[in-house]
Amino acid sequence: MSEGELWGRKAAERAALGARMSLPAWETAIERTGIREGTTVLDLACGSGEFCALAVETGAKATGIDLSRAMVEVARSRSTAEFHELPLGRLPWQDGTFDVVTAFNALFFADDPDLAFAEAVRVSRDYVVVCQWHPRERSDLLVVGRAVRGPSARTGAELPEPHEELTIDIPQVHADEATMLRSFLSVGSYQRIIDNEGEEKVVEKIRAAVGPFRTPDGGYRFSNKYLMSVFRKRQAARTS
Repeated sequence: MSEGELWGRKAAERAALGARMSLPAWETAIERTGIREGTTVLDLACGSGEFCALAVETGAKATGIDLSRAMVEVARSRSTAEFHELPLGRLPWQDGTFDVVTAFNALFFADDPDLAFAEAVRVSRDYVVVCQWHPRERSDLLVVGRAVRGPSARTGAELPEPHEELTIDIPQVHADEATMLRSFLSVGSYQRIIDNEGEEKVVEKIRAAVGPFRTPDGGYRFSNKYLMSVFRKRQAARTS
């Protein structure tokens, strides 16, 4: 199964329960890059399109791409932004088409993450924002993921020195066990494990791994951190 098919299985569920976890990163990207009325934005691996929708609210003209047809359909139903079913890699736009290009936990989904980043730079006029799990800070969701799925073999792009780096707190809170389980099971990589081991076995593994994150009221709270790297083409041109 391709990544698009796996993430598309429960696209609506993922959009409802997990997608907006990245809201602090989206808001920071909008602030740091000055997205506003008239800004053109491209979001790579946009999922169900929430960042594009947020950019549209500022008056920006936003475009998103995602490999999952189901995710793109959800995105189109929720926003007036433009969405395309496209993989990461070669992009069908001319150099400098977009003021800002963003990739939120996206580049490691590409067959060639370095090419995906190079294409993001090529089609951007100014800013490129790459946000990924922080390599030096603990994220509880990754702790659970390693317990359930084993260590990840994904690799990201080899990034140059950014204009700015920021650590973003990305908490995820669920009111009860049922909601927590639905959220984990909507993740594409968990769908792959379900295919191999069955949903009942995966649920058992999740329950065993999430104990430390249970709150006194019976809910769950997962503390996570992203590393945001902000790149600027215009500054590079001025200082070269």
